[in-house]
Amino acid sequence: MLQSVPNPPNEPETVDARPQREADAAPALTLDPSWRAGRKLAEARRQRGMTLDEVAERIRVRREFLEALEEMNVKLLPGKAYALAFLRSYARELGIPEKAIVDQFQDECALTREDVQKQIRTPVSKPHRERPWLAAAALVVLAAGFVGWRALTQDETEQVAETPAVTAPADIANPADAAPEERRVVEIRAVSEAWLEARGPDGTVFLSRTLRPGDVYRPDSSPGWTLHARDGGAFELYVNGASAGLLGTAGMPVLGRSIDEIQPIAQAQAGSRT
Repeated sequence: MLQSVPNPPNEPETVDARPQREADAAPALTLDPSWRAGRKLAEARRQRGMTLDEVAERIRVRREFLEALEEMNVKLLPGKAYALAFLRSYARELGIPEKAIVDQFQDECALTREDVQKQIRTPVSKPHRERPWLAAAALVVLAAGFVGWRALTQDETEQVAETPAVTAPADIANPADAAPEERRVVEIRAVSEAWLEARGPDGTVFLSRTLRPGDVYRPDSSPGWTLHARDGGAFELYVNGASAGLLGTAGMPVLGRSIDEIQPIAQAQAGSRT
């Protein structure tokens, strides 16, 4: 006998439980590759329509630190590790490639990677990462000493000018025959493509960019100027056309080499013999 089989209960329809995510892609940023890292941050923030206060609240970083990143004022940042962490968070929030902006920021602010390579420093170039206020105080003392030295030199020059000449040396018959003092001209020539930075006595950055092979830069030879590079072997030095060797060891960074100490190789060898 055929038995009637009850109809099976209605089975629920299979529904895809995965949420439908709409691509909420932010509009592409328009950033000029020639801009410095700080300007890229500021322009990207403006294009996103955000204020510093809004970004600070979103990524939990103080507003003054974000402003220091945009102005590339590393003296106001609390150390290298914190500065780079803040920079990565800021770039991620704005949609800027993190590695590219971090590498550019380090290059342009002379923040070399201490955990990868040992830096080459001259005795007069000492880092003050732990105490930014101490670095500022040192700069003030150096600036005051420089101003005092210039004033003293000017006073001595005026005194000499006021003193009447007595007799000329026996070996100089005519003062016009004496050769004028040659102006010291320092040249930095790029051997390979590499980044170079030149700073004045008060820390002002006059050059911070990548030079191509054959490029020549002539900094001011006044006292207190320093040179910084990621590869010391990428640059040759010349003083009044005479070779002064390489800026530093090939493949090693240079931080704070004084322009005052650069001398032609022949003159330096003659001085070592005496």
